[in-house]
Amino acid sequence: MSVSDTKEVTCPNCDQKQEQVIHSSINVSLNPELKQDLFDGNINRFECKYCSHNSVIPVPLLYHDMDRKFAVHYFSKDSIKKEDFLEKFDQKGNMIINEDELDFDPPEYLYDVHVVFQMNELLNYIIFKEYLFDFHKKK
Repeated sequence: MSVSDTKEVTCPNCDQKQEQVIHSSINVSLNPELKQDLFDGNINRFECKYCSHNSVIPVPLLYHDMDRKFAVHYFSKDSIKKEDFLEKFDQKGNMIINEDELDFDPPEYLYDVHVVFQMNELLNYIIFKEYLFDFHKKK
């Protein structure tokens, strides 16, 4: 399931507020159109209607492909310095999943979510996983 919400965002350039759709999760198996939006730079991108400032909104984003069985999670690089962020991972860098808080039984590959800290890294990882999946599917 893809998850998004409309929130009020303050422009970092002119301090004007406006409503913006923020995606926290994209499931491209259920919503394939969101993949193209992501690659076009239209997901979690802010464009101020007052001053035309344009930037990425640095919020966490989970990209989930059920067909190819992988997920990758983007976090802003500033997250690395925060203790509440670091508490979400074990010492090896694996995300800690509290199954008691879930309302579904996650498939095995969701226990191995790849974490990235730049949007370009997210896009490159998606491309890599798709090529890898298609390569092995041909064999």
